[in-house]
Amino acid sequence: MTFVSLAFQSVRARPRSWVVGLLAAGSATLLTLGFAFLAGVEEGTRHSLIESGTGHLQLYHSKSQGLPTVVMDHGDAPELQPLPDFAAIEARLKAVEGVREVVPMEVGWSSVFRGNYLDEKLAVVRAVAREPASPSRDARLERLAAELEQTLKEVVRDDSRRAEAFSFLGEAEAREDQKALEEVGTPGFWARFRAAPLEELEYLENRVARQVGEGESTGMEYLASDLEQFPRAFPRFELVSGSLPPPGQRGLLLGQGLYEQHFKIPVAALLDEVQRERKAGATFAQDEALRTRAARCVAELPDLLARLDAERSRALVVVLAKLLGHDGALDVLLREFLTLTDENFDARYEQFQRELAPLLPLYRVRPGDTLVVMGTEGAFGRINVPVKVWGTFRFRGLGGDASRVNTLGLMDLVTARFLAGRRITSESDEVRRDVESLGMSQPLVTGDLTLQAAGIVEEEAAPVQPVSPEAPVAKSTEAWPEHFTAVEQRGVSVLQAALVLAPDAEPEAVAARIAAVATQEGLPLATVDWSVAGGMLAGGVGIARVVLLAIAALMSLFIVLVSASTLLLLARERVGEVGTMRALGMQRRQVFQVLLTEGLMLGGVGAGLGLALGSAVLMLLVGEGVGIQDESLQFFMGGTVLKPRLTAGSVVGIGVGVLAVVVAAALVPAWRGGKVSPIVAMLKRED
Repeated sequence: MTFVSLAFQSVRARPRSWVVGLLAAGSATLLTLGFAFLAGVEEGTRHSLIESGTGHLQLYHSKSQGLPTVVMDHGDAPELQPLPDFAAIEARLKAVEGVREVVPMEVGWSSVFRGNYLDEKLAVVRAVAREPASPSRDARLERLAAELEQTLKEVVRDDSRRAEAFSFLGEAEAREDQKALEEVGTPGFWARFRAAPLEELEYLENRVARQVGEGESTGMEYLASDLEQFPRAFPRFELVSGSLPPPGQRGLLLGQGLYEQHFKIPVAALLDEVQRERKAGATFAQDEALRTRAARCVAELPDLLARLDAERSRALVVVLAKLLGHDGALDVLLREFLTLTDENFDARYEQFQRELAPLLPLYRVRPGDTLVVMGTEGAFGRINVPVKVWGTFRFRGLGGDASRVNTLGLMDLVTARFLAGRRITSESDEVRRDVESLGMSQPLVTGDLTLQAAGIVEEEAAPVQPVSPEAPVAKSTEAWPEHFTAVEQRGVSVLQAALVLAPDAEPEAVAARIAAVATQEGLPLATVDWSVAGGMLAGGVGIARVVLLAIAALMSLFIVLVSASTLLLLARERVGEVGTMRALGMQRRQVFQVLLTEGLMLGGVGAGLGLALGSAVLMLLVGEGVGIQDESLQFFMGGTVLKPRLTAGSVVGIGVGVLAVVVAAALVPAWRGGKVSPIVAMLKRED
């Protein structure tokens, strides 16, 4: 108590020593705010990942070379060994305390082929041609046929495009394609087209459409799962358009961000980009990138015009003439409308969305269309699987269309296995029987077959029998079956699974229970938590933590230097006082303790004030949270509101840390003050 009393009197008598306490208070305040916001970001990212696909835990084969992720890094899928007989594993894990849902899934990277503008026009004509005959249908078909004829005449005249197409073909095939292209320019072809449109459309699709170009493809990171269970297990899932595939039917859902960025016509997508940049404060006058995007809108006009049929073109001319106040050709009116400035952009963008967008083929793919999804290279080359697009989706509140998780494709597990070239059990058994019937000495192992690319298996045709003409003819097995059974989806191998836990379950405890089950029953099971399964998105939290710790370290170094200098200067001024204490019988060790107690007192009071001030700022200014308007940040904040969290562990850690830094800064002054001899100290006091 004597040491504390002496230290208190000394601190009160020397206001300059308060600088040390103020440094400690300021550092504690900043660290309190920093760690509270970091904890809020970590909690927000955790919720975002758990509620958008990772689950609380990810289950995988314990002998896999890689670790399971849901959001891939650099487009590379993890190297995972399939979990055999998933249905049995699922039943066993649902019996584990705390496990609510076991959601099978696979992740991967593919390309999606969208076709060219002629493919899209042919699809429109085909849809009309298939409608029941009626005067309105016939009239519309006649208009579309006339517009298609004009488009193909433009293709015939495009010598550069034709030369480009023929350069990749052999001489004989090039001659055939050139002949086909010339044929569609004759009156006889269009007479046949009007008589039998579906037959001639087949000819156009097979022999002519590819000469316009191979269309475009876009990369797609996909997440495959049980599309009936997935929306139920992850509450952030939200269907934007279309519908979920019916149970037992293959299908693809496009993330709304992917749909907007890569399947919207270029002019509309570019206008959306400009709108987002202007909301962030960019202007045409000062931002060259913004001016470049505006110029690209005009440059994309030929692509837009090629996608318009006669009906749409006439309607657009009427609307543009009304908006611009004068008549003109469609291309001239569109060019004028898309000449954008800071003064007219907001009005033009609003007019485009309200007046023009309903008249445009705004998206290149619509729910109900079929896309060709291209997998990775395998033993049989690249696997291309057609799959129907059922709709679009997003994860609600996680960054809108700019969020990484909203640019995923969500598909069924059977389609994903097709893309990966993995056989299902029935196919593996069939191959095993065929190979072993050849007399091979070593039976094939199921695990080997499940990783091989699947070939197309044809059913053996039945012997020809004299039957009536109405009798069905034997058909080959469907290459990519549209429907599947529950066994084909869940009763076969799965690469990973998301475990969604009960609200009161602790992930660490559940992981320990699963590890115990795996050991007892010899199951090849292992788990990782959201921080691993989140890949690069979860890694952002780790980077933020490292940056904050680096700032804390620099701050600590600054405190040590300033505090040590201040206390050392004060110790030199107190040499006479130290001499008096020594003359009164105080030992060096006791002098050291008094001076160190001063540093401890300054650090303790400063840390306490800083923690109190930081907590008050969080309570009074932050309140229920900080609104996040930037969509690119919303995923990491767990939604549109960031809620900082100040935990008891953070409070204790900050207080002890700041106190330790100040005490460390006081060690040298206290040690040097304790070394002063009484005679020197007394002489210094007389001086």
